Amino acid sequence: MKVFNYFVEPASYTIDLVHNVYDPNKFDYCFIKSDSLAESNLELNKTYLDKLSFFKKIKFIYSIHKEKDFIIINGYNNYIFVLTFFLNVFSTRKKPIAIESDTKLRIPSSFIKRFFKRIYLSFFFRNKYVIGLAGGSKTHKDLFRFYGMNEDRIILIPMMVNNDKFLNEKTFPNTVTFLYVGRLISTKNVDVLCEKFIKNFSELNAKLIIVGGGKNYNKLTERFNHPKIDFKGKVFGTYLLEIYKDSSVFVFPSTWEQWGLVVNEALSASLPVIAHSEVGAAHDLIEGRGTGFIIDNWVELEDKMLELYNNKSLLLRYSENAKKLMVKKWNYKLYEDNLIEIINRSCN
Repeated sequence: MKVFNYFVEPASYTIDLVHNVYDPNKFDYCFIKSDSLAESNLELNKTYLDKLSFFKKIKFIYSIHKEKDFIIINGYNNYIFVLTFFLNVFSTRKKPIAIESDTKLRIPSSFIKRFFKRIYLSFFFRNKYVIGLAGGSKTHKDLFRFYGMNEDRIILIPMMVNNDKFLNEKTFPNTVTFLYVGRLISTKNVDVLCEKFIKNFSELNAKLIIVGGGKNYNKLTERFNHPKIDFKGKVFGTYLLEIYKDSSVFVFPSTWEQWGLVVNEALSASLPVIAHSEVGAAHDLIEGRGTGFIIDNWVELEDKMLELYNNKSLLLRYSENAKKLMVKKWNYKLYEDNLIEIINRSCN
C-alpha cells in the first residue's frame, strides 16, 4: 500500500511523528512549507513545495496522485487539496483522499460566511472518496459530520507529541509552581493568568513561570514585573523539559485554540492541567480523565488554581492519571492503529 502525506511544516512534533509512525511503515511524505514556527533542529531530505516553481508543484502533485494509493493532506483550505480532489474526480482510478485536521467546528456568525463555508465544505466532504482524520474525538469530528461527511469515513487520528521526551520520575517542588507555555498573544490570556496569580498567590509559597515569546512579550514583562513571576522567553530542548519537570501545575487559559499540543506535553510530564473549554485538547485529554480541570471563566481559573495548591492528594492523583493516560492511551500506537485501520478499510 503506497501512502503519502502532505505535512504542513517540518516542526519538531511532525518530525517525531515521521520517525515513529511514517518511516517504520514506509509511508512517504513531503512538506508544504520549509520553515516552521515550532522549533526543530532536524532537516529531512524531502520535498518542500514552497521551494518548487509553479509548474513543478503541479507536476509533483499530479505524480503523487498517479502513483499513490492513499493520500493524506493536512487541511482542506489549500491548493494541494483542491487540485488533488479534482484530479481524483476526473481520474479513472479513484483513490481515498484523507483530510488530517485539528480544526474544531465553529459556525460563523455572519450569514454570508456561513453560507459560503457550508457550500464549500459540503461539496468536498460529501464526496465518497474524501475521508476525515479528526485530531480529536469531539468538535473535531463534529466539523466533518456537520458538513455532510458520513460517519464511516471519519476516524480519530490523535494530535500527538513524542510523549517519551517529556516522561519523567515526577517529584514536586516545595514551592508550588504554575507553568504556562505558548505564544504571548491576546487570545492566550496570559495577562489574566498573571492578574489572578498576583491576587491569590503573592503571599503564598508559589510562583508562576511563563515560557514563550510573541508580540505581547514586552508589554507583559513590563506590566507584571513581579518577584514571583518569571518570564523565560522562548525556550526549547532540554531546558524546556527541565522546566516541565520542575513545575507543579500547567495552566492554559487560551480562548482560541484548535488543539494545544502543550497540553500533551504537560500531561506527559505528569502535570495536572487547568485549561479553558475553548482548548481543543481539553475534551479528549482532561474531560472525564481525572487529569485536571476545564474552566469557562476567570473565577473558575483562580478557584481551580487554589484547589490544586491546597489539595496535595488531588494534585498527586491528577499527576498519576496524566502520566497513565499518555503512556497507555494517547500515544503513537493509537495514531498508527487508527491510521492503518482507515487505510485498510478505504482501500479494500
